[in-house]
Amino acid sequence: MEEGATQQQSSAFPAPPYYFQRYTQANLALLDKAKAEPDHVDVTQATADLPFPILALEPPPPVKSGVYWLFGRPWPIQDSLMTLEEQGCEQLYPKGPIDRVKELKKLNHSAVFNFLELVHTLASSPQEFAAKVDQIRLIFINMHHILNEYRPHQARETLRLMMQEQLDKKKRETAAMRKTCADLKKQLAALRSLKQERTLSMVTDTTHIPNTYDDQPARSSTSRMSISDAGDESGSQLKDTSMSRLMKLADDIV
Repeated sequence: MEEGATQQQSSAFPAPPYYFQRYTQANLALLDKAKAEPDHVDVTQATADLPFPILALEPPPPVKSGVYWLFGRPWPIQDSLMTLEEQGCEQLYPKGPIDRVKELKKLNHSAVFNFLELVHTLASSPQEFAAKVDQIRLIFINMHHILNEYRPHQARETLRLMMQEQLDKKKRETAAMRKTCADLKKQLAALRSLKQERTLSMVTDTTHIPNTYDDQPARSSTSRMSISDAGDESGSQLKDTSMSRLMKLADDIV
């Protein structure tokens, strides 16, 4: 069993763990009963027939210390950069605070020099190439380790840029919404002004209807009532037409 687990850990795409077949609906229901009534007779008898303890189906507590395995490599629980000594490699640059740009340039020159020596070794003594390859490999490991020390700074800067982009986007959206609200307020003010003008014009038209029958003194009261009714009907039609135009204008704005 341990050999199979080791093979799964070292695989690039490991298979699911063998115990995933234990999580059936019946076993999960039994687990709930065992947690609710652990001393019940039915629960005790059912768990006795299982090849594993029923409480093993409970997820383990979070790991707070040590290491975990991922793609065949151990990784510390506390996210920290392992030193070259902890990785079993020689550190070619000085310990303590360093000028990373300067040390990277030095390592780059060393890598080019060792590559030229490797070419010379392959031409003169091909059987001795392994030492030069290992030296070049060690140089690149040191360069990679120096670059990895920039990862926290890179993560902080990336997060800062993302938050700044989100802030700028929200500011642009807020400005666009305020501009739209201002335009709507202007259109509504124009609509109110138009409504007032139409109302005043209707009042003026209905109160100043010319009377062409003033020069006829012998006009009957029935004729005067018919003219008044006609004026009221004309004003009502004009009012309805204006209101319909106002409603259409409001619909166009919306």
